[in-house]
Amino acid sequence: MGVRRRGREYALQMLYAMDLTGYQPDQVFAGFYAIQDLNRDAFYYARRLVDGVHGHLDEIDGVLAKYAEHWKIHRMAAVDRNLLRLGLFELIYVKEVPFPIVINEALEIVKEFSDQEGTQFLNGILDAARKEFRPEENGPRIKKKVGAAEPPEES
Repeated sequence: MGVRRRGREYALQMLYAMDLTGYQPDQVFAGFYAIQDLNRDAFYYARRLVDGVHGHLDEIDGVLAKYAEHWKIHRMAAVDRNLLRLGLFELIYVKEVPFPIVINEALEIVKEFSDQEGTQFLNGILDAARKEFRPEENGPRIKKKVGAAEPPEES
């Protein structure tokens, strides 16, 4: 597993802990660092992500509320809510990470920590937000089956 993937997993765990306990980032960093057998580079990447989500939480939750139609943020599963916050932070503020990587990483992590419904939920919200924040980038490439018809182009 790569450093950034591990860092994203650490960040999700830290955001989850902050969400449920009300602790501040430094409190969670200290506790996390003390009890984990950590990859240091991944931990520092996780800190960058957690600090970013925490610093932009109001904006991120505003975007989340906009695209999570018919869902109140506090009613979402805590794992899904925090993974969406993480993905939205990378999508909006970490432009050096291409969108296909942002969404693929979120979808792989949600498979480990949530369920199939979480996968579909994340995919829909992150792709909708991508159209606003990175309209020039496309989502993950899906291999076409040989002989499959092309979808009609949008006008």
